[in-house]
Amino acid sequence: MRAARAPLGVVLLSLVATVAVVTGPVSSASPGLPAATTAHAQVAKPPKARYVPPAGVLFNDPMVPARRRVILHKVIRSIKNTARKQTIRISVWNLDDRPIVTTLLRANRRGVHVQVVVSGIVDNSNWDRLKRGLNRNTRDQSFAVQCKGGCRSSAKIMHSKFFLFSRIHGVRDISMFGSVNLTTPAGNRQWNDLVTVPHKAKLYNYLVKTFDQYARDKKVARPYEVYQADNRYRVTLFPAPNRNPVLNELRKVRCHGVTGGTGNGAGRTLIRIAIAGWFDSYGNAIAARLRRLWDQGCDVKIVTTLAGRGVNRTLKDPRGRGPVPIREVSVDFNDDGIPDRYLHLKSLAISGVYNGDTGASVLFTGSPNWSTRAQRSDELWVRILNQPGLVRHYAGHVNRLYASRSAMASGGSPIGNTDRLAMRVTAGDPGLPSWFELE
Repeated sequence: MRAARAPLGVVLLSLVATVAVVTGPVSSASPGLPAATTAHAQVAKPPKARYVPPAGVLFNDPMVPARRRVILHKVIRSIKNTARKQTIRISVWNLDDRPIVTTLLRANRRGVHVQVVVSGIVDNSNWDRLKRGLNRNTRDQSFAVQCKGGCRSSAKIMHSKFFLFSRIHGVRDISMFGSVNLTTPAGNRQWNDLVTVPHKAKLYNYLVKTFDQYARDKKVARPYEVYQADNRYRVTLFPAPNRNPVLNELRKVRCHGVTGGTGNGAGRTLIRIAIAGWFDSYGNAIAARLRRLWDQGCDVKIVTTLAGRGVNRTLKDPRGRGPVPIREVSVDFNDDGIPDRYLHLKSLAISGVYNGDTGASVLFTGSPNWSTRAQRSDELWVRILNQPGLVRHYAGHVNRLYASRSAMASGGSPIGNTDRLAMRVTAGDPGLPSWFELE
């Protein structure tokens, strides 16, 4: 890695958050209230607006204090606005944020059913506090449990991140998923995403079924599973042995013949990638396909934290059309080879020709990095079709990160540091700082 290029006081542009809100406007005045005529007249205060989590994507920014915890705050506000007898289900690789734990315990005390499943690596005082407050009996309506390894497979870890709310005020069947863990570093050290989907019962019910399998912590007969919720949402559950789902999707992409106002505005398919870590043979195969798409004319731009040596060698090859645009988004304040601020997303956005559709808008997001370790873990990966606004948000996000002061040429850090760090992460090196969560 390398030292930050700019002083700590540099403030980057705030990143976008999608804006669809399902509640109507709240009036700022009460109709029929007489005008104040004396100094003692009282003006009625407007009713306090109820919070309903907006649909769409939300990004945080660890370099901008006001934007660091926006995703965590959204989860907290959603918990606070869940009424008694409703159910909150949380499945996450790591949970170590005191405000999140406090809010979950308060929700449980007011009668909300709070159910939490985390991976076996979790070991901290905040998690212990949550376990004590909720108990560990999955037959109860509230519980907090850990999986021994993979929750529904023989994998070593469960790495999924999704949050389910049965109802918040008048909005039902709310699903949230993305790259974010419920930890303090997820806000103050990482760039993350969170997609919120309300009122989609099939998607929500499938994720509830998946959560229940996680909570039982028992191997299912066929852990790799693909579920088409409707014409927009498709869920893929890892582990994916002998498969490379990312490569398979990229094989459906063509670079020319774009229609319907999609693509890059010049008739070419646009591909934007934000991926925390990709390396080894799994990641190399994806890099080779992206290299081919770039040479065929696709508009490709990539931001990452850890791209292995083989990935960089393939993408930076000067032959053909030249190097594929890729930059490492990370900041190493003390130049120790471990980034203090780093990209944590695992997203792929495509606008153009996909699977025979010449005007497609496709987003993939969720928990898996592009590595053999992810291929062999319990992961959640979601494909979203026919939402061009969502794809534009992700594409714009990648463009901004690519051009930011926190970006540099991938592999441009001190020689060997990136590759050594990738190997340490893959091996689960206990010497890495506890806050460094590439997972």
